[in-house]
Amino acid sequence: MQSILIVDDKKENLTALEVLLDRPDLELLKAENGNDALRLLLQHDVALALLDVQMPIMSGFEMAELMRKNKKTQSVPVIFITANGDKREVFRGYELGAVDFLTKPIQRDTLLAKVNVFLDLDRQKRDLALQLSEIRHLKQQNEMLLHALGDALIAVDSQGVISFCNPALQHLFAVDTAGLVGRPVNELLYQNSEDIRVPWGAGKIFSATSRGEKLQRSRDFYVKTASGFVGAEVHAAPVASADQEFSGAVITLRAIAESDGSDLTEDVARAGRRHTRRRIGSILRVFDRTTGMNLGRLINVSMDGFKLSSRDNLSAKSIYEVSMILPEPISGSNTLSFDAERVWSQPAEDVVGEYRVGFRIVYISPGDACVLAKMIEKF
Repeated sequence: MQSILIVDDKKENLTALEVLLDRPDLELLKAENGNDALRLLLQHDVALALLDVQMPIMSGFEMAELMRKNKKTQSVPVIFITANGDKREVFRGYELGAVDFLTKPIQRDTLLAKVNVFLDLDRQKRDLALQLSEIRHLKQQNEMLLHALGDALIAVDSQGVISFCNPALQHLFAVDTAGLVGRPVNELLYQNSEDIRVPWGAGKIFSATSRGEKLQRSRDFYVKTASGFVGAEVHAAPVASADQEFSGAVITLRAIAESDGSDLTEDVARAGRRHTRRRIGSILRVFDRTTGMNLGRLINVSMDGFKLSSRDNLSAKSIYEVSMILPEPISGSNTLSFDAERVWSQPAEDVVGEYRVGFRIVYISPGDACVLAKMIEKF
């Protein structure tokens, strides 16, 4: 509900304004002097202040001058109400930040037209503040997720120049990330282990992402480190500008361990023989890697799917790229990532306003499969 402050030392004038402005979605704050009016302004957020110019003790002009000196009240629009149209009085009012003047006797249609303009502006201001708050929250959530990911992550522009990399890149590949931003990605990421640099425009990542496609889990890449080349599993997704033009790519890297093979295969094979879902005792949040959105809390999981408790009725989507931050490292990783498809969603029977959502795992790397198997055993 929006609020308007009306200030006049005569009760009959306040009553008249109240009658003219009365409506169920509007709160009217009334004061008979400037001191009471200033107290109300500090206690409430108002869309507009209607101030009588001629008042004893503190005039409307003096009150407006004090309002402009206070951070909370300095941006409140002020319409002065005056009994005369003296040009010098009007000029002084505008000097003090008035947005308009009304002359007594007040015409109802004129009053409502002016008031509605500022109520609309106040609604737009509130909506914008809410949107900015949501954007800041999403940005913070994305940054937390990007820095907590166990996978290395690199963002590049359309020319293949690095614009961002997360701390996991240094941790996984022993690469000094301090000077990477602004350098071509092909100085770090190679398609061979012979130190032959492939131009960005001729590489696999550009070839796929510039067409709006993803490069799916390629193991044909190497990261150049101080001690030599380290094999890397790469997944790349395109980034588009507001006009849908290709503007770069987000590249996820995972080190391929030399022992990656038989041990993982046996772990996954053992877990694959048990498809019973295990209820998770820890609170694990599941995120959409492409948006940073918190999808919900993990309820149970198996090697082939999982169930979430979510505040949103998640719509059907071809593939969700999901990640979760583990409460403690498992097999050297503090995150778990895979691709999943939403299969069903229904209102929760035990919690009003929540949903239970079922997913099927459609892709998981051998390394993540090992982490998932051990997580199921542990939690």
